[in-house]
Amino acid sequence: MEETTNPLAKHFRQPAIYIKLPSGGVWNDETSLRSTENGELAVYPMTALDEITYRTADALFNGSAVANVMKSCIPDIIDPWQIASSDLDTLLIAIRIASFGHEMDFTSKCPKCEEINDFGIDLRTIMDQVAIGDFSTPVAIGDMQIFFKPLTYKDQNDNNTKQFEDQKMIEALPNSGMGEAEKLEALQKAFSNISLLTLNAIADSISMVKVGDDVVVDKEYIKEYLQNCDNKAFGKIRKKIEDIKEKQDVKPLTITCADCKHTYETPFTLNVANFFA
Repeated sequence: MEETTNPLAKHFRQPAIYIKLPSGGVWNDETSLRSTENGELAVYPMTALDEITYRTADALFNGSAVANVMKSCIPDIIDPWQIASSDLDTLLIAIRIASFGHEMDFTSKCPKCEEINDFGIDLRTIMDQVAIGDFSTPVAIGDMQIFFKPLTYKDQNDNNTKQFEDQKMIEALPNSGMGEAEKLEALQKAFSNISLLTLNAIADSISMVKVGDDVVVDKEYIKEYLQNCDNKAFGKIRKKIEDIKEKQDVKPLTITCADCKHTYETPFTLNVANFFA
């Protein structure tokens, strides 16, 4: 049967901008990210279906809204769940710019006079500030060298979702109607879960451990080491991961209050629940 071409095809959405990933895509292979000749990814505006997806609470909570919209708007992303978390801010900002333009309304309360300040920010400036952490320098502990990698979007989302569930459970305990002994047991279990999630996230952030000629990449071996190393070694590893994250965080916005002229800083956070509203 002869294939027919939709006469409306020329009116389909077109790429609005092109971007390069801060990581250069080094943490992804051809199963998750399609390489392009110049390293740039085409970013399309969101469709009406994409916007509906972002209004679905369950899809936002489990992360599928972000994953689906990334795949829809950036076709070179084959598996959005495997995208490095270090590239996530750039991708979300790019989709926002492609869909709604580079200007974004922002509201902040002055900490001095409590006046509400409304102003516009240029998201292109924010995107230019996104940096990649230092994943090339290992942490040395005795005769070991520990190398690091960014979490995947799936790892980050799963960890955040489970931590949120445990924190909500802790908040609900005082009014749960449970006996004091049951509350204490549930509280201890929740804190234990959060500790294990933290340890898992740190293990997921380690790409390999070199000991002499041996190279360890098995996550279970790495987790077992983290569970049995001393506090000093664990603290050194955790500090490295925190330093990487701090490097990647978008710098705070500097604002001068329109009312009292006080200059202050406020964080710019990508809350996916309202970033595309």
